Amino acid sequence: MKNLFFLGLSIIMSISVTAQITTPVESPSASFTQKFGLTEIKMDYSRPSVKGRKIFGNVVIFDKIWRIGANGSTKFTTTDSITVAGKGLSKGTYIMLAIPTKDEWTIIFNKNLDVSYENYKPEFNVLEVKVKAEKTTNLVETFAIQTTNVTKTTCNLELLWENTLVRIPLANEVNSKIMAEIKQKLGGPTKADYQTIAGYYYENNIDLKSALEYIDKGIAQGEGYGNLRMKALILGKMGDKKGAIEWAEKSLVRAKMFNNSDYIRMNDESIAERKK
Repeated sequence: MKNLFFLGLSIIMSISVTAQITTPVESPSASFTQKFGLTEIKMDYSRPSVKGRKIFGNVVIFDKIWRIGANGSTKFTTTDSITVAGKGLSKGTYIMLAIPTKDEWTIIFNKNLDVSYENYKPEFNVLEVKVKAEKTTNLVETFAIQTTNVTKTTCNLELLWENTLVRIPLANEVNSKIMAEIKQKLGGPTKADYQTIAGYYYENNIDLKSALEYIDKGIAQGEGYGNLRMKALILGKMGDKKGAIEWAEKSLVRAKMFNNSDYIRMNDESIAERKK
């Protein structure tokens, strides 16, 4: 009986030694994606907190490599080539590091994904850019990376911690890629393709004459309230007020046939505005 007691006690002690207690992570991991232009970027990083400490110039030493965050290295992925603060970066996944100073940071993209924070090698750097460090009015307790001012082709990647904000401008050049796709499709675009091409030319003020030619080709394949309205918009931007009203009225008729309230409203507003 005594032997059984000690055996049971030994098992309990063994379990208590080997069992792991789950507690909250000090610097939790985070990730997010953001689409802009024709690319999607992804950030994978960890989020340390201030905890009453002085961070920049103390915990994060000025003029020394910082892994950006905590724990493992911060990873940055882009699915298409972009520019970072005006400099080119090819599509791919990179480790992102920084050399902070009081007023300016050097942001580094390193292609060796196996490199650890401790054995960073500058020969694997593919891009270095310098950006300003700004002061925030409120304390940012937990380190954060976010995107702001997202447009069709640009966004800002922001790093925030303590009382510091670093804003990194990103851009994705799309015109050359879209123009190449347009040329590729010229052998036989559909009605929808012609409207998309004309709409892109119109929105970006590339070549209104060509936009008009493309929308006419689409209309020749079949009239719809969408392509008719696009022709009205193009003519309006070209200064042809009479033609813009004429084609908006044609679009209005089609929209009423299909009971499309959005196009009815938009055409009514356009016609009224141009008749003033």
